[in-house]
Amino acid sequence: MRSRVTFQLQRILDQAHEADVAQVHTFSKGVGAAAGRTKRVDIPDGFSARDYAIFLLHVAAEIEHGLLVQYLFAAYSLGGPQVPEAHRPLVARWQATLLGIAREEMGHLVTVQNLLKLIGGPLNLERDDFPWDIPFYPFPFSLEPLSVGLIARYVCIESPEEWPDVWAARRDEIQKIAFPGGASDFKRVGQIYDTLKALLGDKTLIADEVFHADTLSFQASFAEYGRGHSQGARGATKPGDKVPDVLIYTAYSRSTALLALSAVAEQGEASHSDAKDSAPSHFERFMELFLEIEGVTDWNPCRPVISNPRAVGDAGAVPGTNYIGHPEARVWARLLNLRYRMLLAYIAHSFRISGDHGQAEGLSRGAVLNRAFGEMYNLRTLASILVSMPADDPATDARAAPSFELPYSMNLPVLDRDVWHQHIDLLQASKGLIEQVRSTAGSGSDDYLDSLLALDEQATATFEAARRGSQGPGAVYNVGGRA
Repeated sequence: MRSRVTFQLQRILDQAHEADVAQVHTFSKGVGAAAGRTKRVDIPDGFSARDYAIFLLHVAAEIEHGLLVQYLFAAYSLGGPQVPEAHRPLVARWQATLLGIAREEMGHLVTVQNLLKLIGGPLNLERDDFPWDIPFYPFPFSLEPLSVGLIARYVCIESPEEWPDVWAARRDEIQKIAFPGGASDFKRVGQIYDTLKALLGDKTLIADEVFHADTLSFQASFAEYGRGHSQGARGATKPGDKVPDVLIYTAYSRSTALLALSAVAEQGEASHSDAKDSAPSHFERFMELFLEIEGVTDWNPCRPVISNPRAVGDAGAVPGTNYIGHPEARVWARLLNLRYRMLLAYIAHSFRISGDHGQAEGLSRGAVLNRAFGEMYNLRTLASILVSMPADDPATDARAAPSFELPYSMNLPVLDRDVWHQHIDLLQASKGLIEQVRSTAGSGSDDYLDSLLALDEQATATFEAARRGSQGPGAVYNVGGRA
């Protein structure tokens, strides 16, 4: 999280402490023992109520984005030739569970963008790159291979206020495993959603006119993002396993915004007895993973990937990171970073395009979203290549890993034509990196690169046509879409 956000958060928390409003973060989640309580949110000085809501949604977006990346990294670390053959199906199930939860975090991230669109705030797909710790964030951001301590952290930060009876006796023990410095070291993810629900639900603070129903056609929907991700369609390795939906909530009013916030909080924290849906929450699935992984003592489910990898800059440039010193692996990591940037750019662009302006615009929205879905699969393929390559000296066991480094800016250009031009620029940059890594990771990887280039050529043609069809410099985007 960027320093200016951190400073604002610390100031807000200090101000809340001075005003003795610590109970601001104990609002009802709609689940658990706290249900039914309501508290008025004190707006910090320097903010209006609406501006404070936008700020908190920005913080929520960065939390969801950070968790998404950390869960992906942990999932990609699993597997490898060191896993005994008899245990490989088990490790594959663990990986599927983590990838499923990561996809659900993507749904939460997109839902937060929908809410920002609804109340007229700028979107936020940012996060910080390297290890950091800030107020409201559940625990210090770090890219690490899966371990008992790491999964214990995930259990704690996704836990409800009251643990279900079946696991309550182990709460203190698991918190000590997760946070040796003490349970006060972490914050529950649901805290920020509790605050947002209280704020957006208070008609004396935020008027009905703040919720813009005319943004609905610009918002992401389950019909678009949830394809192939309905219950049981992904993340299950055994027939009959119940798998939760990827939640993508649109909103057009105060009540639908509150419903979206409740759904996101419940999917993360609800215990089975509290949830309206019988699908297990993130907390429950992480708890089940913890119970299985803590029993592994004589073999390692993870590849020897480096923690907090970095492919940009020099070897000693960023404390707390591990530079990918192997030249070919470093270029593969940079290719993954670029495709990650492309994914986020496509998602951001889709919020500017509505299907309500005619067939041509609807087709361009579809083209952008199709590319976004393609990049999600590209990240997994590139990560699987990276974790098999040396991190530095090929004579050592250490393997490279995806660094998920963000670019110099996540802002899209103002003009329609320039957004399409940026997509084309990134595809051209990717082509250059692809040529550098060809023949460095085996024939199977080269086949994948050939397919990727062919798809990129098709996308370039589509985007070039969209760019040429764009209006002149007077055609800009506003917060609801096209001006």
